[in-house]
Amino acid sequence: MMTLSRQSLVDWLQSHTGQELLIRKQEQEDLDEVRLELSDIDYRSSRSDSIDEYTSDSALLLHGRGTVITEDSEEELPSRTFEIPLQGLNYAKQENDALVLETERAKYLISVL
Repeated sequence: MMTLSRQSLVDWLQSHTGQELLIRKQEQEDLDEVRLELSDIDYRSSRSDSIDEYTSDSALLLHGRGTVITEDSEEELPSRTFEIPLQGLNYAKQENDALVLETERAKYLISVL
């Protein structure tokens, strides 16, 4: 299976700036859904000098207004950034008008609404 490059991921996301995305994150038995109006994308590279191991990993940072969707309600995204850690990225591919990313910890499906 061919994996998209980091630049291809960023390019796909940038092509959808100004649009609303649905981000589904499956981690073990937990499914989180976020609706995000994408305003900007950043890439954070690994920093070996970081004390906090969680933030030392490379990540895609998706900026914009968003809501977390739960069974009972929708809550505003706590910050205006949704982070996708890229440590252990097993694969990334484009399927129709969506991205599928799988890391050691979680699987993400990012689709355009």
